[in-house]
Formats: sequence, C-alpha cells, structure tokens
Amino acid sequence: MKQVESRTGEWIIATGMALAVLIVTSVPYLVGWAASTPERVFVGFVIDVEDIHSYLAKMQLGYRGEWQYHILFTSEPHSGAYLYTFYIALGHLARLMHADLVLTYHAARLVSGLMFLITAYIFITFFLARTSERLLAFILVCWSSGLGWLALLFTGSYKVGGITPVDFWLIEMYGYFTVMLFPHTCIALTCLLLIFAFSLRFTEEARWLYLLGAALATGILSSIHAFMVLVVALTLIGYWAYQFVRGRVLWPQLPGLCAIWLVALPIVAYQYLVIVRNPVFAGWQAQNLTVSPSPWHYVLGYGLVLGLALPGGWWALRQLQRWPLLVIWLLVVVPLLYAPSVFPIQRRVIEGSGIALCLLAVPGLTRYVLPWVERIWQRVRELIGCQTTVPMVHSSPVPWLPALLIALTLPSTLLVITSASLAAAAGRPDIVVSRAELAAVEWLIEHSQPEDTILASYELSGFIAARSGRRVFMGHWAETVNLQQKRAAAVRFYSSADDTERKELLRDYGIRYVVHGPRERAMGHFDPSRVSYLRPVFRSRDVTIYRVLKE
Repeated sequence: MKQVESRTGEWIIATGMALAVLIVTSVPYLVGWAASTPERVFVGFVIDVEDIHSYLAKMQLGYRGEWQYHILFTSEPHSGAYLYTFYIALGHLARLMHADLVLTYHAARLVSGLMFLITAYIFITFFLARTSERLLAFILVCWSSGLGWLALLFTGSYKVGGITPVDFWLIEMYGYFTVMLFPHTCIALTCLLLIFAFSLRFTEEARWLYLLGAALATGILSSIHAFMVLVVALTLIGYWAYQFVRGRVLWPQLPGLCAIWLVALPIVAYQYLVIVRNPVFAGWQAQNLTVSPSPWHYVLGYGLVLGLALPGGWWALRQLQRWPLLVIWLLVVVPLLYAPSVFPIQRRVIEGSGIALCLLAVPGLTRYVLPWVERIWQRVRELIGCQTTVPMVHSSPVPWLPALLIALTLPSTLLVITSASLAAAAGRPDIVVSRAELAAVEWLIEHSQPEDTILASYELSGFIAARSGRRVFMGHWAETVNLQQKRAAAVRFYSSADDTERKELLRDYGIRYVVHGPRERAMGHFDPSRVSYLRPVFRSRDVTIYRVLKE
C-alpha cells in the first residue's frame, strides 16, 4: 500500500510539474492578449512568428476542406502534395468545431505539450529507479537550458562568435521552449520516445506487440519530421550491434528492429519525390537552410547538463541494458549535425537529444560528482580538525548540489520567457496589427478568392496568409520562392519603380490585390490612388486595398 501511495504521489508531482511548464510558457501569450487594445491587436504569438504564421496558413488549407499542401507564401502556381498533414488535419478539426485557428493552435500546443512531458517522464522511469533521481531528470528536461546567459552577463551582448547563443533561438534543444511554441514537434518527440521505449522492451522480451507500437510511432514521426527516421534507424541498429557484441541480444531481433523504421520509408520516399519533382517545393527547400553553428555553440547551449552527461555516458555504456541506447543516440546525432545531406537540415536532428543528456546527467551527478565532492569535503574537515565550532563545516554541501545545478541551468530559460513577456507587453511591431489592418484582412476573407495573390509589406503578408488563407506575393523566409528578389521587387514597387515596371510585376505574378497602409508607406512614396491600373475597393482609416485592373 505504501508503495502504491508513493507512486501515486510521484505521479502527482510529475503531472504538477508538467502543468507548471504549460502555465509558465503561456504567460507571454496571456500578457500579449492583456496588452491588446482596440487599436493594437495582438496576433497571438511572440517568438518565431514567421514560422507559426506558416503553420496557421497550413491550417487554413484544412479549414477550407483541403488535404493537399500548397504554399501560400509564394505567388507561383503549383500542384499540391500530402505534406504538413498534422496542421492541415488540425485545420479540419477547427472547421468541425467552428473554432478560431489561433485558439486551436494554442489548444493543440497545450495538449501535445502535456503528452510530450508525460511521455518524457515515463521514458525517464525506464532508466532511473529512485523517485528523487527521476524528478531531478524531469526538472532538467522541463526547464534546463545552457550557459548563454553568461555571454550576456560578461559581454553585455547577445552575440557570441557572431551569432546569438543557441539558448535563445534553437528551440528544439530545450523542453520548455518546444512546449512554448510547436505542437507538431511535441508530437514528434512523443513518438520518438515511444519508439525507443518500445524498441527496448522488444529487445528484452521479444514481444511483437512492442514492435507494432514502435512501428506505428515511427509512421507518425515520419509524417511530421521525416528526417528523424534516419536517427531512429542508426540508433536502433547501433544499439543492437553494441548489445550483440556483448552477448545481450540475438540475431533474430535485428530484423524486428529494422522493420520499425523500414515501414516509414514509403512516407519518406514520397516526401522526397514530391519535393524534388515540384519546382516550387524545390525552391522552398533550397532556401530552407538549417545548418549547424560551430560545435562550441552546442557545448555552451547544453552547458552544465552536457558536462555531467559525459561521466554519466561513460557509466551508461557499462550497464547491461537500456542505458547504452542513450549514448548511442547521441553518438549518432553528433556527426549528423555536420553531415552533408540531400536537404540542409543539420541542426534539426538535435531534436530530443536534450532528453538523453538530462538522463545521463543524473548518474553523472550522483555517481561521480557528489561522491567526489563528499570526499573533498571530508578531506577539508580532516585538515581543519573536527573540533571546529563553525556549523557550516559540519554541514556537507552535497545535498545542495542538485538544487545548485538546477539553478544554474535556469537563467537562459527565465531570460527567454521574461523577454517574450516584455515584448508582448510592449506590442512589438511583428506581433501586433492595427485595427485597420485587421479590418482589411477580414475584408479579403469575405471578398477575395483562394487563388488570388495579394501584395503587401513582408510583415503584413505573413499575417494575411495566416489569417485569411489567401496567397501572398511574399511573407516567409523559406516558403517564399526567390525571396530576396521578391522583397527587392516589392520595395521598388512601393518606392522607385515606374508604372511600366509596376504593371509588369502585377502581371507576371498574377497579383490581384495591393494593400497600402503604414507599413507599405514606410517602404516608399508610391501613391496607388494616382494610377489608373489600381482601383480602391476597401478603406479603413489609413489602410486601403486596391484591386488590380486588367488592361
């Protein structure tokens, strides 16, 4: 009975921690909505707004009943494909529930975030037996980040070696950051942990039900993040080989482990073929550069957790089962971070690695650092004599070290959440729209067609696609094909171009509507009301929409 009560209490604490992550990471959004005014409307997001707008645009496709993905951030016509099915399906769900897409996104973020965190705790219990160690690992998974805050403290700058420390932008490295932003990554991480957990149980018990569960999770993972299938395959094969050499697994288990990731290959092959054969998708991928920073940025980004994981990894490799998988997983990821590939997605394979590091950090702390500190402390006491009356000399620092570790991994996390909240309160230009801009987008929803292309400023275009589901001339760093040329062309359109060049741009890209408001006026002096080929069809205060007239 006491054991049952203990486990119940453990799960209550773990669930409470997970809910705390959901609440704290939602604070910037709540601040943004609270700071919203009738004249300054919060768009619903604070960090990585461009990418989240692209996910909302995909949800718009599902909301209007489509299942194939078309890029709404580029003007070139192209055929669709079954990509980003998670967000398109989420749009279908929102349509069935008559729900707002922004609120649907946040609901999905909270639900998937809770799924990921609970799965992470279950995964932790696969390795650690003591409740205190499990909870320590879980706290690190939930909240830890790196030592990038030291760069800010000592240099007063967010730039180190020419780039911002990864603590503040490489979202997939950290648990809280992923929960704060991306529901699809939370689902992908949930699947990744389930794959490894089921695979471990299969190697131990040879039950095909575990194999089926792992294969199903791999199928879902491949539909969200197909590139992670390579990590799965190499990790499982590497674990089997390591254990086979040690006499811990048998030959017949290898085909089963291979089947786990082989079932996903048709999905991976389909995605590859539709991307390389579709010129617009190929152009999108050519700009979708997510290459790795220098290795020392990763070292700084995992900081103390990495430092403790190194001795923990050495210990893990000598364990009979389960623990070596974590080390092999990391050994697979490290070369992939810098390996050439068909698509330049190097740093994205870091996804989930922080969980393995947090797990390995616990034995690194409890089996190496704490005993070493205790020995040093005893030596100090012997040197100064045991008759001292100073209380602190008799009090070992060992019990306080886990708390100190947690404290030193928190500053970057607190900086991210606090700065996001302050940005939301201040109404940074990329996270708010004016009431007139919102009214203009609402007009486009009612009066334009899905195939119409809209020209506006870069910042407003992203919001237009996300809010209306209409195609824009430009608006996303990767999904706008030939982005730099288009941004330059848009600047010329609103500033120095003559009428001949403007009409050519409108004709060549099939632009149907032109938006003219404060953001567009900031790009140049062009006055659309003075030309004959644009007719005003909507006006709200300082924002006007013009329809392009065919000549």
